[in-house]
Amino acid sequence: MSNAASEHTTTTPGPRTYKGSCVCRAVRFEADFDPSAGTGKCNCTICAKTMWWGIIVKPSAFRLLAGEEVLGDHSRSEAGHARFCKTCGVRVFGHGHLPMLGGDYCSVNLNCLDDADLTGVPVVYVDGLHNTWAPIGSTTYVDPFSAAKGA
Repeated sequence: MSNAASEHTTTTPGPRTYKGSCVCRAVRFEADFDPSAGTGKCNCTICAKTMWWGIIVKPSAFRLLAGEEVLGDHSRSEAGHARFCKTCGVRVFGHGHLPMLGGDYCSVNLNCLDDADLTGVPVVYVDGLHNTWAPIGSTTYVDPFSAAKGA
């Protein structure tokens, strides 16, 4: 049986500016990126428990618009900081420094984007749980609520 939603991409290829926020909107940001270049999901404990779906951008492509005063920081090293809203608890973005990512980076939680349809965007799953970071699968994103939207 064919799934029409998975057979096309509704996201126009190429970089553009996306806006996002936490649930209570205390933390708001914008970032420039091309989701058709690929996104990632990790099976490490924090990513799995926070339902993280991310894309890596250069720090110059990320702008925190509001909420610096309510940001919490979950980190185990300078390599990665998971930033979350201390008001509503949502993990919004991250940042750090990893040579394999080209040095300084920001990561955006795509689940926090406002009004973005990412149907058809590639998703690569990696094994962070065992600290190998090896790809363990890939697919294209299908919005599970798209049937409800069209009804």
